[in-house]
Amino acid sequence: TVLALVEGKPACRWRGLQLLFKLAFSAGEDSSVRFDTIRLIINKIYAVPQETMRWQLPHLSDAEALPLAGAEAASSGRTWELSDPDCLPLQRLRGRCVEDIATIMLRSVAVTGAAFKDKVGVPLRLEQLRADMLKGAVCAPKDRVWLYLALCIKRPVLLHALVETFTLCEPEMKEHLINSIEEAIKYIPASEQELLVLVQKASPVTEPLVLKMLTILMTSRANDALAPGFGEAVTRLYKETQNPRLLVPVFDLLDRNSLLDFLPAVLQLETDQVTDAFRLVVRSKSPPLSVTELLTELHHMNSPGENIVPIKSSMQALNIIFGMRDQFDPKVYGIVIQSLVEEPGPLPTLFMRTVIQVVKELPRLSDFVVME
Repeated sequence: TVLALVEGKPACRWRGLQLLFKLAFSAGEDSSVRFDTIRLIINKIYAVPQETMRWQLPHLSDAEALPLAGAEAASSGRTWELSDPDCLPLQRLRGRCVEDIATIMLRSVAVTGAAFKDKVGVPLRLEQLRADMLKGAVCAPKDRVWLYLALCIKRPVLLHALVETFTLCEPEMKEHLINSIEEAIKYIPASEQELLVLVQKASPVTEPLVLKMLTILMTSRANDALAPGFGEAVTRLYKETQNPRLLVPVFDLLDRNSLLDFLPAVLQLETDQVTDAFRLVVRSKSPPLSVTELLTELHHMNSPGENIVPIKSSMQALNIIFGMRDQFDPKVYGIVIQSLVEEPGPLPTLFMRTVIQVVKELPRLSDFVVME
């Protein structure tokens, strides 16, 4: 088999490597050969290399990359070499060769002449292999990303080069990468530090990809909580892009003041997104706002003299919270009604609507509401 040749026959390693990558990026509508080969590479051949190369850290400055990659690997323009071009050490094949060919093929989906921050510095023999592959029957650009995505699961630091490639693609390919990144993110623990770094280094250009990643992480948070740093990182990005959808996956991680500032923007999103945001707060063990405070703030959005958000948005939000009443003590409504009654000035526009809703659906609180 190819695996036996690669491992046990040093003289055949270059040919075995060439065959593996030709199969992993083979043309044709039948994708089974490609994916079977990718599984073989990931499960049986690939081993995470000890070094991190400069082209794998496009999100970092040279000074920031130095502690991660070391002086030689962190230098721009560096190329790793082989002492004997005909002899490919097995360790190099398993790690450096697999990652760099996957990177080169990923970069091939970018626009022609794309200006990457650093060149992938590989030996001439590996560069010739890349050239031969692209000259032959190679798969469509959309199918050149799968090996790299699989590698990201094993080594999440590789995600940063994926993001760089995303910024240099045509809109259609960007959309494909947004839709495809789930195949890696859903298998990476939410506690992985590189995911936080990716958000911390995000920009308006990378925002669509980051938003998709955050949304995927939100759906898997029952098993693995996000670090508090995500709230701060998303807050910074939101201030640049003003896209409230970014706030939804980290709504319970925002600090109190930020949540209050951004609440009007979130309330005007679609029902599903508002529901996701509120669910995170209601279920949080240490939320920035209690349910009592959140309900009070929702009522404050609309008063006889001012509408901070459209009444329709506030009604939707109040209905969403009411639909979650089995997840908190319904007596919260009694506390909210009492506090609103005791506030100076006119009652909020939707106050009586909430009173009627509570009396109708929560009869145990009826006597209290009537007394108030």
